[in-house]
Amino acid sequence: MSDKIKELRAELDEVDSKLVSLLKRRIEIAGSIVAKKRTQGLPVDDFAREAAVLERLSAGNPELAPLLKELYGRIFVWVKTH
Repeated sequence: MSDKIKELRAELDEVDSKLVSLLKRRIEIAGSIVAKKRTQGLPVDDFAREAAVLERLSAGNPELAPLLKELYGRIFVWVKTH
């Protein structure tokens, strides 16, 4: 394997670690919101907010819109069920 490929893979590993760290933080924050909603007797689902998040992210990254919808859809469900 070439040194350039090794270098790029090392860079990917670094990016992956940062992504996981940010994902964990997002889940923690969203989980806190879900917990507060539950203690206040509010509905956990906020489909308008979820749509707004997807719209905001997709507007700046239209080529990634389908992927963002899939990824964030899974994140939204995960937070509400775990």
